[in-house]
Amino acid sequence: MFVKMIGSVFHFSQFAALITPATAVLIIVGSTSEMAEHVLQLFLSLVLLQLVYYVNPDKLLVISRFMGFQISNYPRFSFQKTSITQHGYPVELHKVITEDGYILTVTRIPNPGKTPILIMHGLFGCSVDYTAQGPGKALAYLAHDAGFDVWMGNNRGTTYSKIHETLGLKSQAFWHFSFHKLGLYDLSATVDYVLKVSNRRQLQYIGHSQGSTQFLVLTTLRPEYNDVFISAHLSAPVAYIHHTTSPAVILTNRAEELEAACRLTGVYELGGRGQGSYVDAIVRANQLGFIPMDLILINVWYVMGYHDSINRTILPDLLRYSPAGGSIYQVLHYIQLYNARNFQQYDFGPEENLLRYGTVQPPTYPLHKVSTPTYLYYSEADNINHPPDVDALAERLPNLRLKFKIPDRRWNHIDFLYGSSAYRLYHMILSEMGDS
Repeated sequence: MFVKMIGSVFHFSQFAALITPATAVLIIVGSTSEMAEHVLQLFLSLVLLQLVYYVNPDKLLVISRFMGFQISNYPRFSFQKTSITQHGYPVELHKVITEDGYILTVTRIPNPGKTPILIMHGLFGCSVDYTAQGPGKALAYLAHDAGFDVWMGNNRGTTYSKIHETLGLKSQAFWHFSFHKLGLYDLSATVDYVLKVSNRRQLQYIGHSQGSTQFLVLTTLRPEYNDVFISAHLSAPVAYIHHTTSPAVILTNRAEELEAACRLTGVYELGGRGQGSYVDAIVRANQLGFIPMDLILINVWYVMGYHDSINRTILPDLLRYSPAGGSIYQVLHYIQLYNARNFQQYDFGPEENLLRYGTVQPPTYPLHKVSTPTYLYYSEADNINHPPDVDALAERLPNLRLKFKIPDRRWNHIDFLYGSSAYRLYHMILSEMGDS
């Protein structure tokens, strides 16, 4: 039990680092910043919840019920629908099965007979990212109002896509995927389904961060898909990331430790929700006043770039579904991109690379094959996706139509989703679609 607890605490220190990168800096390099005391408070809260969970998982549920919150019965699927219907918009939930057996939930705000638009979320995100701000502000509603048949994807491993035909959630095999498979399988399956149901041959595409990476994976390795995209609009497009200034880069030297910790604990999911989720417990602790909202936001800004532009009225709903979870292997693949200074496939090590790829080094994604008309949107204050890395991507795209830098010098990585003025960018993107 003691060994299990020590391993669990080690795993959680890495997990907490991924959710709250300021904590990672504090623990690993001994940060003395002004926020250190507040970050330590949050970290201790997370460790306490993790210890309770690993010593007695049932006790965490008892505690959560005592606080008036049942993690296992959190009504997220109903929220996915009611959050849209409450504004008077129609909604449909569709099940899409990938060729490797994952069952994905795709959300549709139907506009039959109109051009379909597929919107794909970023790392640890989900479809609700594009409805959270409500009518007149959120991308999904603006696109529907503009006459599009709106579809929003949910990648494998997120709250709404955690089912497989044969694999169980507790198995490593279920979680053994990175953005590579999200592009090759999840995006291709979703695109095929949308086109079949809408009886169309082409669609428009918007992808944020990892949603951009997926698109690039699909169109480089299965270039025939270039023909089904009328145009692709990529916000905070992540391919090259070695200029990132996020404090999370401290993890790039600890990839082996991160994976070893997951193997030790048998936990490969990061930021997940549902049964036994300490993220849900943290959310409830915030609701009860134990962890202040400003402390959570400080940690988000620390990794994404500081810009207090979120409408505070939407935060309670945001915390109900965000983060939506993902796999450690998604993070490890991005770490590899940073270290390799290249946009390449997953590095399994020399021996396995030889078996899989026929080469010692993993192959580079052939960006010259992306023939879809592509539009890039980026910002200067994005700690994850810096302008030099966007420039490197833009230079390699043969059909680049626009590279637009957000004028607001404070605009960060999540302002593309939740920023109070994000709707202005959405109007621009939808206008570009009308001209494409």
